[in-house]
Amino acid sequence: MERNKSTLSMETALIALNQEGANVARAIAEEIPAQIFVKNEALHFLSGMTDVEGFSKLSECVATAFNKYRRLIFIMSLGIVNRTIAPHIKDKHTDPAVVTLDESCRFAISTLSGHEGGANDLTFIISSITGAEPVVTTKTESDRIYIVGVGTKKGALKEDIIYAITEGCKMAGITTDKLRCIATAWAKKNEEGLLQAAEELSLHIRYIPKWMIEHYYNITPQAARSETAFRSIGVHGVSESSAVLSGKNAQLVLPKTIFKKVTIAVAREKLLFSRKSGYGPRDMVLILGGTTEGVCEAQRLEAEGVPFYISTATEYGHNLFKEKFGDRAVLANFNHNSLKKFIIERNIRRIIDCTHPYAQIITPLAKRVSAELDIEYIQKSRSTDVTDDLGYDKLIFVKSLDECVKKILELKIRKPLFTTGSKELGFIKQLAAHGISDVFVRVLPFENSISSCITNGVKPQNIIGMHGPFGAELNTAIIRQYGVDCLITKKTGKEGGFFEKASAAMECGIFIFVVEREG
Repeated sequence: MERNKSTLSMETALIALNQEGANVARAIAEEIPAQIFVKNEALHFLSGMTDVEGFSKLSECVATAFNKYRRLIFIMSLGIVNRTIAPHIKDKHTDPAVVTLDESCRFAISTLSGHEGGANDLTFIISSITGAEPVVTTKTESDRIYIVGVGTKKGALKEDIIYAITEGCKMAGITTDKLRCIATAWAKKNEEGLLQAAEELSLHIRYIPKWMIEHYYNITPQAARSETAFRSIGVHGVSESSAVLSGKNAQLVLPKTIFKKVTIAVAREKLLFSRKSGYGPRDMVLILGGTTEGVCEAQRLEAEGVPFYISTATEYGHNLFKEKFGDRAVLANFNHNSLKKFIIERNIRRIIDCTHPYAQIITPLAKRVSAELDIEYIQKSRSTDVTDDLGYDKLIFVKSLDECVKKILELKIRKPLFTTGSKELGFIKQLAAHGISDVFVRVLPFENSISSCITNGVKPQNIIGMHGPFGAELNTAIIRQYGVDCLITKKTGKEGGFFEKASAAMECGIFIFVVEREG
């Protein structure tokens, strides 16, 4: 049964000594019903508020409040609190929850009855209101050094959130019982699915105030930014920023990863004696490279002292990896037997798959071999999330290259530019059969890529052999140079340069087709 505000106010007491403490008490009382006790000299700073009472001696105030209220929030130094409550402490089953908050709101400290009394939960509530760092020293929480940042669309279901958190943890090499808390934005406070998910997973939720997330993006220029999130709640992202802000010296081990209506990021705290719950120092890891994510993963493992190999199937990738990682770079076009042999001979305990999201051979092969050898498989392919919310009426999503050809004919496009790679070029002859012969393709400047283009009928002068990254300005210049009237791209997401392509297409006023899969 829902309790009324007056009943709730009898459960929680806020105790302050001065003007600064009174102001903090006011801010907290605006969010949770509470009785405020403030020293008489500072009482006038709370004029106009109800449920406020003055006191002359702190010891007398605490003597009454300690047994009357279930939750006590002291806004003062921890030393004062310890000395004042000491005479009244009985046992953890009957003592109230006590949280101490300094007047500058730097730290919210679970002081007494962390588990049984609920002080740990209360600490996270106070942290969410004030932005203070939650200090919870009970062993169960202190042993956990991972935080999951969660962003949700409105109305996301508990089941979808739990699935996303569970799968995200698997991708980070941990299980959900290694998480210290769920972190999210202030705007998600009333998301019922998130509250239910946290309860089922037995995790605290820390809501990060808007000003903290804004500051994170101001001081972290390299952080990924979502314009969709900015239009929705006024900040450039939730999952990554919340995860990092909720930890001590936290670093992302799983960047923003998108599931149904849910985005997940996982951060790991760097502490003096961190217990590695994910990758052990003796666990040899095989990174299946091929994208920028592979390099980032290798650099992360290197920083943590975890031994690894990083493989690629191309000479270009091997040269790049070898320059960065020396003999740990492996040039291999694995089949079932060679991959299995490589893993056994080198005692590989984990495979981290950072291949291209459209990889059709190595990903299912790696999953099958890892299952046969009973080793861990983690997929960290880049997010292919793109949005149709760009306000551009010439942005069109198609299911396949075959559907793309039909749409080109329907819209009477004459000079399409394909940036979908050199493996699937059957559309060239399909378009030529309908009189569209001025087709441009942009591929990597490798012999096999160029040869594939020529074999499939692309005019030599229409082959653009270049290696990225491609900024919006370069994409715009290419479109104008060749008179392109439609740009075709895979659903590559931010890391794959989608938004730079979309920006160029919008600048030039041409169509952009997004192919959701190959074939």
